[in-house]
Amino acid sequence: MKLLARAILPLAAGAFLLAGCTTTQAGTASPVGSESAAPSSESSSSASPGGASTASLQPCTLLTSADISGYASSFEPANERKLGGARVCSYQHKVTDASEEGMILGVAIRDNAPLDSVNDTGNGVKDLPVNGRAAKEASSDAPLGCTVALGVGDKSRVDVNATGLKTVAKACQIAEDMATKIVEPKLPKA
Repeated sequence: MKLLARAILPLAAGAFLLAGCTTTQAGTASPVGSESAAPSSESSSSASPGGASTASLQPCTLLTSADISGYASSFEPANERKLGGARVCSYQHKVTDASEEGMILGVAIRDNAPLDSVNDTGNGVKDLPVNGRAAKEASSDAPLGCTVALGVGDKSRVDVNATGLKTVAKACQIAEDMATKIVEPKLPKA
């Protein structure tokens, strides 16, 4: 019974953390004025960063089972669904004994939620540029998890999530790593 509880708790925690980032604000997003939100000099396009869109992105192509294979020995198959207005793809670690973490790794494409709409899930929201792209990080102690939100244009974002780990620091380390090495390079630049 303990093993079943350890497997289900991270699922509930992940759903709660993802749902905590679903609020959208009506209107047009405007820059905060932070220097860390400046567009990357790597962009080869002179188009405004506000023109990028998430409409053609598919969540399970942004984060594949091959992409996450280095984070744990094995994961359940991808769980692709809509959750709170987001298109989500998540993977739950296959727990074989009670000492293992029941981590859930995933992405959520938010077509109508600008970067400035990231919710404080308990530990504040901080600016965290990723590969020159404007991004924010929000973490929570209960449920334990971390989200790195990557801005795409001025109206949408992609959230990279790690939940169900033993510490917030580890959850954020994994979310930051996935955002930097796996997800951000697959996003439109302008």
